[in-house]
Amino acid sequence: MKRRGSYPRNITIIAAVFIFLILFLAFINLYVSIQFRNQYVAIDHNRIASLCTTCADYLELYSDQRELYTLFKRLTSAFGLQHLVVSDTLRSKLYDSQLLPLELKRQEGKVDYAKYFERLPSPDEFIQRGNNIIYLTPDSSFYVYTLLPLSYSAVFDRFFRWHILYVTLSLLFIGFLGFYLIRNLFLPMRYVANLAKEFGIQMKKEDFVSETFNEMFKKMKSREETLIEFSAYIAHEFRNSIGAIIGLARLVEKRKKPAADIIRECRSMEDLISRLLEYSKPLKPLVSRIDVVQLIEDAVRKTSIPERIKLEKRIESGIPHVNGDYDLVLLALTNLLKNGIEAIQGSGTITIRTHDDSDFLYISVTDDGPGMDAQDVDKIFSPFYSMKEAGLGLGLAYVKRIMEIHSGRVDVKTQKGRGSTFILKFPIETS
Repeated sequence: MKRRGSYPRNITIIAAVFIFLILFLAFINLYVSIQFRNQYVAIDHNRIASLCTTCADYLELYSDQRELYTLFKRLTSAFGLQHLVVSDTLRSKLYDSQLLPLELKRQEGKVDYAKYFERLPSPDEFIQRGNNIIYLTPDSSFYVYTLLPLSYSAVFDRFFRWHILYVTLSLLFIGFLGFYLIRNLFLPMRYVANLAKEFGIQMKKEDFVSETFNEMFKKMKSREETLIEFSAYIAHEFRNSIGAIIGLARLVEKRKKPAADIIRECRSMEDLISRLLEYSKPLKPLVSRIDVVQLIEDAVRKTSIPERIKLEKRIESGIPHVNGDYDLVLLALTNLLKNGIEAIQGSGTITIRTHDDSDFLYISVTDDGPGMDAQDVDKIFSPFYSMKEAGLGLGLAYVKRIMEIHSGRVDVKTQKGRGSTFILKFPIETS
């Protein structure tokens, strides 16, 4: 089954693809520029190769020095060369466009190509330095040195160096700008995502910003109301207990009540405080991969469902694992099973179902008890709200906290007289 990531993760992928496309286009640009340069180099080299073919024909057909000089002079002019030197493999000049025939005869020694080139070419190899080009014919008959007044490759090399500098600076600027924009975009997004995760809000849609802030506002308002209810509940319970202790103390003073009644009332207060501290302490989940089938089996075994209640398990095959704290999730599922048992008066049925979609895994617990009214549904996850006479109202509130720290949520579907269904909704991590 195909899994989809969260919207912030999709934004990250889009940003990465955008940066990759910029780099890809830059490398394409660089590749095309190199191909253009190679074409210009090929034009210059083909020009020199044609010149060498003609020079070879002249040297083969003509032996008179003056006649060769005239032909080479015309050749130099025809190819638009600024300087042409033809020398044998011993680097003795056969022709120099800057010398007259008599001056050429008086030249002694070898041609000094070292002032232009670091080494001499191999047969059929071109060596170029700026507009200066030297070539050794394939049959190693002679060297040809040329100075082109307009070398396409030399001009393009100068342009190419500036082009590389431009591309490099552009990439650095775009990279810095992209990093700056992405960083400033993702800092608030990451803050919102972390805060949403803390509240158990999933960000899946393109309009996640408005939806997330609306959900966060509702959650914060709900927490504020819970805090007010918490304070009122504590004040009420403590006032009742203190009033009872004062009354008992007076009766003990008059010897109408034993002192043990005061101790019993104090222990009742201590038990209340312990349960409140247990609920309010921060949860630090130890995350691991949870086998959902094993989780359900352990929850059923831990709950000890009585014989008067029939248990049905409808677990889909191929259910994916989820990540979370096994003990905390087991406690949440166990609390739902206990609530279902307590909701059924006499015989009845509890059904555990599992299914998943592309984003979430669902574990539902359904009982055929009396169900709840709409006004009760809005309050059942609030601390200290209980429909049981002796209940403290922390069970479902604790389940809600557990699901929120797992970036999930707990929902309820109920109808008066038709039972209730509690659904644990876990996000599926993409691999």
